[in-house]
Amino acid sequence: MVRMCFVRLLKQWYKEQTMQIKWGKHFSKPFHVSNGVEHRGAVSPFLFAVYLDDLSNELKNIKEGCYIAEVLLNHLMFADDICVFSPSVRWLQKTLDVCQVYAESHGIIFNCNKTVCMTYKAKSAKSTDTPLLKLGCQYVKSVDQHKYLGIILDNELSDDKDIQKQLRYQYCAANKLRSSFSRCTNAVKNVLCRSFCTPIYASQLWCNFRKSFMQSLRVAYNFGFRALCNLPWWASVRSHQVRCNIPTFVALLRK
Repeated sequence: MVRMCFVRLLKQWYKEQTMQIKWGKHFSKPFHVSNGVEHRGAVSPFLFAVYLDDLSNELKNIKEGCYIAEVLLNHLMFADDICVFSPSVRWLQKTLDVCQVYAESHGIIFNCNKTVCMTYKAKSAKSTDTPLLKLGCQYVKSVDQHKYLGIILDNELSDDKDIQKQLRYQYCAANKLRSSFSRCTNAVKNVLCRSFCTPIYASQLWCNFRKSFMQSLRVAYNFGFRALCNLPWWASVRSHQVRCNIPTFVALLRK
């Protein structure tokens, strides 16, 4: 239960909130906003989660979807991103219908231009037809791959595309750090390397990839350290990384 004083505080807060549009150095006149939560507000994710909690319960009541250890799992929610899935096209369409009805009754508009459908097929499946699904009055676009929460998902369950994305980021970060901070002290370079090169986003999820892509990523990771520290091509990168308290590529993936 939530105390009424907090409810009245939130009501007053959002009732009186105003916004402005910034264009260069100019600002528009303040105007009132009647829907949505405050952008970058500390309590905004919690308020939005409470607002969509009933939708999550309605999707659970369908009693149809994917099961993991006898636990129904037909949707996932992260902030304003909703992912629904089902082993059959018929029940997936019913799930979308539930989302659309809830959106119409709660003043929510789903962006159909950003809504896509990805089909994971068994290797023995003979049919190559993609399902025709509708969200509201628009058909949902079918794709072979999609970037979701910063991770590239592939309908072949391959992580090669996501590794290639990380590969490009490593070279981009290395060249940017070398051009801007090549004259800094070694201590500063070590901090920059740990901040920009060592975080390999979503590497914990990689399980199906070609060894050549992982080898290319290792080369890119070592290239970034070598370029930032101005090491010659014949120098041992591993020994310098240990000396500078920078994890090696193998140790980084192990962690």
